[in-house]
Amino acid sequence: MAVQIIIEILIVLVGCCGLLMHSGWLSGNLRKDFFRYYTNLSNLFVVMFYLIRMVVRITGNYDGFFGKIVFSELWFYSVTMSIFLTFGIFHFLLVPALKKAPSDSSEFQMLHSFSNYCVHYIVPLLSLLNWLVFADKAQLNYRWALIWTIIPWLYVLYAEIRGLRGDIIENTDSAYPYDFMDIGKHGWPAVIRNCILVAVVFVLAGMLLIFLKKLI
Repeated sequence: MAVQIIIEILIVLVGCCGLLMHSGWLSGNLRKDFFRYYTNLSNLFVVMFYLIRMVVRITGNYDGFFGKIVFSELWFYSVTMSIFLTFGIFHFLLVPALKKAPSDSSEFQMLHSFSNYCVHYIVPLLSLLNWLVFADKAQLNYRWALIWTIIPWLYVLYAEIRGLRGDIIENTDSAYPYDFMDIGKHGWPAVIRNCILVAVVFVLAGMLLIFLKKLI
């Protein structure tokens, strides 16, 4: 239990640090479109989840509304997969494109920033480690690999609605936070195909993680 608490405190601290730095708040240049990105929303989701777990532990109110949510194995798994998606999309889809950017560009510099490592690597991988070690494998259900995707699908709906409205994101020339979601550039069929492909990959990854956890 003590080790788990330490890991969860680290997740909160690193997540808060990454979000504050990533938002531009510390430098006095707050990004107004900060929460249009899944990365930032998912990190905030994780930080709030573990903060509430801490409060519940302190108060001992495990049977209350929030206690039942944050200590639910389904929610534990869903939060973990939501932030693991952040790592997967960034590392396997976005990094290859960012590496092609000029070394003096803001995109390339962002790739190697501490805040970037916090929100895209440290928080997701610590969260995955926490789940792999401490989740109750007796309660795991393979159907959860489908259920948790409600979270990113809601984000896709939000992002596409904002994009269709033509709300250009600050410091970009696009109304879409991620290129593979850009309807204006790729068209509806390609965007739908991209989103379904990502969903299928992460449903399979979610099933594999449940399988591995059951073996531990």
